[in-house]
Amino acid sequence: METTVKAAKTTSKVLANMVLIIGIITFIGGIIVFGVTSAQLNAQGITVAEITEEDPGPLAGQTVNGPFQALAQINAIQHHTESITGGKTFAQLGNVATKNGQTYNKDVTAETSTDGEVHKAGDQLSEDDAKTFAARSTAQTASFLVASLFVSVLAFGVATFIAAIGVVITLVGFSLRSLAKQLSALETAPEGAAV
Repeated sequence: METTVKAAKTTSKVLANMVLIIGIITFIGGIIVFGVTSAQLNAQGITVAEITEEDPGPLAGQTVNGPFQALAQINAIQHHTESITGGKTFAQLGNVATKNGQTYNKDVTAETSTDGEVHKAGDQLSEDDAKTFAARSTAQTASFLVASLFVSVLAFGVATFIAAIGVVITLVGFSLRSLAKQLSALETAPEGAAV
């Protein structure tokens, strides 16, 4: 029995120390990822835009350097994009046949033109087609910005999760250390004594 207790004590001490080290490293890693993500966002110099003058949003005017500011900026981008595109997404807006936003680069039928007119390659864009092209370009840029900000929100979430897992692993390490101390007390206790 004494040999078994001694082996269990040694094993639990080694395991406790390993788990504690892993937990602390994991926690620090999560904090570092959170900090790097925040610094990268901060370096972009993005300020949370107002949604409207009457209802600017609770974080309007703040620098985007955390998950809540990033979500507020996503909300502002989506609001302004919807007002420009009439609530349509990039995929829902007509694809006007132009590359430069000023002239048609190929013949356009009445069915594919926003204004319902036939246009020849090289013609000046109609006012309706120019608006559709501008709205589609805005929707495309907005979708890239929203996706980029969502990636940072995801990075903040993963970093927080990693840090939380580090805390849990550290607590398990402390529990194993407690077990090792109890085994040590059991080993040194006189035969038949209550431990």
